[in-house]
Amino acid sequence: MRAYCLAAAALMMLSSISLAAVETLASLKAKADAAHGAEQAKLCLEYARLQLEGANNLFTDGQVDKAQAEIKEVVEYSRKGADAAASSGKQLKETEIRLRKLAERMHDIGESLAFEDRPPVRQAVEEIEQVRTDLMVKMWGPEAQPKGRS
Repeated sequence: MRAYCLAAAALMMLSSISLAAVETLASLKAKADAAHGAEQAKLCLEYARLQLEGANNLFTDGQVDKAQAEIKEVVEYSRKGADAAASSGKQLKETEIRLRKLAERMHDIGESLAFEDRPPVRQAVEEIEQVRTDLMVKMWGPEAQPKGRS
């Protein structure tokens, strides 16, 4: 009986933690949408990072369509964050670093997927890399453009 009570208590605690994470993600999205400038850049990229980890969990659970939708939202918020940093002129370098780390993590996730699930993730990585390149051009001018890209 005691083991049953402990298991039930642990289950309730885990479900409340999971619910809190969902609420935190939704509130972070709302904060990111409401913020401006450098703060919006920071919040958008934090939301994108958490969404990417959520997409990874969905891929692991076999929910590929939902995961692909979250990947699209990661790209959207990455772009939104970079645009906020570029328009404010603040947090440019930090935003570029976060975009690089986000693209690297997304690439790693994509490489772990089944072959047929990889192309949309690869496309998303390319889009984030393009956002990052555009931000670097904003920071340092056309010489920041990687060779082989136009």
